[in-house]
Amino acid sequence: MTALGFIGLGQMGGSMATHLAQNDNEVFVFDQRQEAISAVESVGATGTSSASEVGKKAEVIFLSLPDPEMVRAVVSELEATISPNSVIIDTTTSTPDTTRSIADQLANDNVAVLGAPVSGGATGAENGNLTVMVGGDRATVEACQEFFEAFATNVFHIGEDPGYGHAVKLLNNYLSNTAMVATSEAIILGQEIGLDIETMCEIFNVSTGRNSATEDKFPDYILNDRDVGFALGLMEKDLRLLLQFAEDNRIPLLLASVVRNQVGRTRNQYSETGDMTDVYDYLCDVMTTTDTGK
Repeated sequence: MTALGFIGLGQMGGSMATHLAQNDNEVFVFDQRQEAISAVESVGATGTSSASEVGKKAEVIFLSLPDPEMVRAVVSELEATISPNSVIIDTTTSTPDTTRSIADQLANDNVAVLGAPVSGGATGAENGNLTVMVGGDRATVEACQEFFEAFATNVFHIGEDPGYGHAVKLLNNYLSNTAMVATSEAIILGQEIGLDIETMCEIFNVSTGRNSATEDKFPDYILNDRDVGFALGLMEKDLRLLLQFAEDNRIPLLLASVVRNQVGRTRNQYSETGDMTDVYDYLCDVMTTTDTGK
């Protein structure tokens, strides 16, 4: 049996590690929060005291961390203990250059790196039906396929470049975030003339305006006054990483700056921990003089 490691047990990582443990894998876990470790220990995982201890015990190590800086720090800690022929799989929403630099850093140690960010949100992670977009060596991806399938229903191998997965994830989140802002504006305008959200979404979803916000966020979460579970701080971080990625490749993204500004203004009002659906509430406040909030 291949010993697995999982570092970072937040909303996404905790659920993914849980599925791996419930799938009869030996899983060693670490997080800075003991309660997060205990939650995954309750389904069969083994808690550890540090990332370096995970490196000593596991052959395939998953990362699910807040940002690229944390990924670099954890990989530097792992480098001292990880064994040759091991695999690091980074599911963090990171940048392609970060993943490539880690792969280069560990190449001399004969450690493979897969950039494998996920999409599907906290609900997808909990239900085990995430989408994984993987960049890296095909043979390594195939060897890890069974582990991906423990928490995902769609696994895409994008190419041999370990940064490709993170490139696609940034582009995907850009489209999702843009849909949230644009759909909020369209819905608010419709409400101002007397249309209701449910009717608009029903029409949009069988027409060319269909998107992730019309299909999911508005008819489900906003109409029922529920949070999606994706924090505004993370939403803005993803847009910042996207703009950095575009700048590194000398490709100007004209709309992305506008979307980031609106998300940043929402974060200023609702805090880092506010939900992405608060974009709608914020735009209701600034676009109208009447209360059309949730």
